[in-house]
Parts: sequence; structure tokens; C-alpha cells
Amino acid sequence: MRVGCLFVPELPLQALLRAEPDLHGQPLAIFQGEGARARIQAVSVPARSQGVLPGMRIEEALALCPDLLLRADDEALREAAREAALDAAAAVSPRVEEAAPGLVLVDARGLGKLFGGDRGIASALLSAARKVGLEGRAALASGKRIARVAAVRGEGIEVVPPGEERAFLAPLPLSALGASPELLRTLERWGIGSAGALAALPESGLASRLGPEGVRLWRLCRGEDDEPLVPRELPQIFEEGCDLDHEIVALEGLLFLLRPALERLVDRLACRGLFCGGLFLRLLLEPAGEAILPVELAAPTRDVPTLLSLCRSILERRPPGAPVRGVRVRAEAAAGRIEQLRLFGLPTVSPDRLATVVAKVAAIVGDGRLGSPVPEDSHVHEAFSLERFDPPPPVEEDPSEAEGDRCLALRLFRPPLPAEVRMAAGVPQAIFARGITGWVVSLSGPWRVDAGWHEQPVRRDGYDVELSDGAVYRLAHDLLLDRWFLLGRYD
Repeated sequence: MRVGCLFVPELPLQALLRAEPDLHGQPLAIFQGEGARARIQAVSVPARSQGVLPGMRIEEALALCPDLLLRADDEALREAAREAALDAAAAVSPRVEEAAPGLVLVDARGLGKLFGGDRGIASALLSAARKVGLEGRAALASGKRIARVAAVRGEGIEVVPPGEERAFLAPLPLSALGASPELLRTLERWGIGSAGALAALPESGLASRLGPEGVRLWRLCRGEDDEPLVPRELPQIFEEGCDLDHEIVALEGLLFLLRPALERLVDRLACRGLFCGGLFLRLLLEPAGEAILPVELAAPTRDVPTLLSLCRSILERRPPGAPVRGVRVRAEAAAGRIEQLRLFGLPTVSPDRLATVVAKVAAIVGDGRLGSPVPEDSHVHEAFSLERFDPPPPVEEDPSEAEGDRCLALRLFRPPLPAEVRMAAGVPQAIFARGITGWVVSLSGPWRVDAGWHEQPVRRDGYDVELSDGAVYRLAHDLLLDRWFLLGRYD
């Protein structure tokens, strides 16, 4: 059994730096509470070098570091960073367990050949964490608890080779192994303070003196860690956002906040190999209430400019109507289409690129103007509706198959072309339209259509006409308006 561990220290601080990367290198502190009860929760390295430590009051911290930047703990940023650590671990292994916020365990069995050994697996965990804006430490060991201790106590990458677990744990204090205060006081009275000293005790009589917890700790000190991994099902909903110190009214200010949130969202989706299939904006309003705006996506995508353009469109059409004090961006994950490369024939378009192009076009033309046409059950032959665009997989062509009967396809003009028709003996003789002029060589019809009387009445006569240039058109005479139109051309 090989278990990997990703540890993200100072999670509240890293959550803020992930959302505001310009604060890197600044003396920064995260505090919790209000008024006199406010306490420093996490500090950056420059602030720690000036003596600022977690647990201090704000006045004490400012006295030591006058240039200290103070930020309140943002629950939305912290929760997003916690989920981002899970997404980073899922990029390496499909079996992921969260031991604590910012502390993630993965099943590393069989991954050595994929990543180049234990150090390669640990390096992959750190690389995935950096892609979602987190810095951490990683470790590989033969058990959950040992891997966790190695990641928390180590620096960078720590690998515990199989069979060397006891030697690795021997110099560590028992407090680092998660022993309870009561058990630590008992062992301290015995003069035992390290894992090596406890492992040297005989097993006989240990349970009666220390209880089940003492036996578990003794077995861990001997390198026996057989606790099974309990993987969790990763969520398919991704959320990013932040709370504001001041209200925002202008649209450009909202878009300025949405772009980094969308970028963080896309980075997390990329770690999981997923796409944004649905998007929702949740705006926290001042003084109370919220506005939830659904953003329609024509196709799953991870293109940030496209998503931002769609957010701009919905905000322009449905402004929040009140100052905004918080922003949340929520994405519903969708699997990308995977297509096998073809050995013969023309190369096909990448499904991912096609979906991105479709989403970009939808952002330009607007909602309801892009999709796959589906014929309606109507007497009006050219009537159709639009459904969500979902291209079918390419059909493999077999040249050995005999060609069947061919049929004509009618290419509709949108909108229909107004035409001027010269009549002779009650039938069309010549047609004049924009870019189309000719004598009628042959025709069939008319076919009377009388439909839609309860909604949009359609009453017309239709003809299929062949002109002198060899082209075949669908011609219609609107009996309600007494006008002629060219509905389409047959291919």
C-alpha cells in the first residue's frame, strides 16, 4: 500500500493570496473575530520575520509591524481553496480522501510507472496544487498516518521508503503523531517522549495500562499503519467568489472581480479534466438579499473570455438593482467529448475546440440564436426550432457500400427572399428576385397550406420551379399578404 499526501499550510492565508496574487511578498495577516476579541489567525513570511505570530491581538501585531496588511478571514475564499486542494489531488489519483481542510490523501498504488516513482508522484501533487494557485508539501509512505506526518513535518517532498517507517518516526515527538493530551502526560511520567522510545516497549501489558489509543499509537511508532483509505466522491459543482469591503455598483467593477474568479474556476476544472457546462452568478446585495443569474452556455467550454462575455451579457440585460457586496460564480461540470483519431480519411475537428467556438459564437449572437435545427410537427414544411448544439459522432464511411437513392435537400433562405413573379395561364412564367432571375422551365404544384390559425396563421400556395439556369427553388405565394417569396433552393 502506498499513500500520497498533499498538505497546504496556512490555508486561510493561501486562500487570500490565491485570489489576490499581488499581495505575495507583503507583510500580511488574516484575523478572525471583531473588536477586542479579534485575533491573528495566519501570517505571511515577511510578517512572521517581524515578530507577528498567530494568536496575537491586532494592536500587538501592528505595534510590531506598522506596515502590516490586515484582512478578515473570508469563508468563501477558504472554502474554494479547500475544494481546490481536492481538485489538485484528483488530477493525480482518482481515489481521494480529505483528512482535514488543506490535508488530502490519495491512493498512490500503481502510479509509480506513470509519474516516475514515489518522488514523481509527490512532485505531480505539488505541480497540480500550483496550477490552482496553492503552495504545499507532499509525501509518500506506506500508510495514511505516516504519509500525513511526513507531509506536515517535512519540507517540500518527503518519501518514506517501504520498510523504513519505524526509522523515520523514531526521532519524532509523540505530539506530532496525534496523541491525546492525557496520553502524552501519562507517557511523559514514564519518561517516554519520542516515537522510538515508545516503540521499544514490549506489547505485553500495554493495553491494560494505556488502553486502545495507546496500542494504536505504539503500533504506529513501530511503522504498522494499515488504516484503509476512505475515498470520497468529489463534487461536480465548482464555486469561486469573494466578499467585498465596500459595495460595487458599476458593471466594469463587477467584471473586474469576475475575471479572476472565472480563471480560478477554469483551473480547477482543468485539473479534473472537466468543462463548464452551466454557469450561475450569485450576487450578494446590500443591505440584504441576493440575485441569482443563470448564464446560458451553448456548449461546454473552458474559455475564460467567452465565459466573461456571457456574464457581461446577462448583467447588462438583468442588472442586480442594488449595490453588490459579494460575488459567487458557480459552475456545473460537464465531461468533454473524446474522439478516437482516425487512421484513414480526413481529420475531424477536435470536440473541445468545436465546443469553444460554439460558445464564442453564442456569446456574440445572443441567447436563443444558436443551436441545432429540429423540424417541427407542422404542415409548414420549413418550420423548425433550435435545440442545444450537440454534434453527433462522425460516421465511418465505407466505400464498398453501394450508393442508395439520393434525395434533394432544401437550403432555406433566412429570411425568405421577396420575389416578383410574371404569371401566364394562371401559373408562374418568370421569377425576379435579389440575385436570382430566370424563366420557369418546369414546375410542380400548387400545394395549398392553411395552418396556424390559432397562433400565427399561414395560408399560401407552394411550387417547386426549375429556372432556365438549371436551379430548382421552392416558391410560395402568401395568400394573406398577396406576395411572392422564394423559400429556399434545392441542392
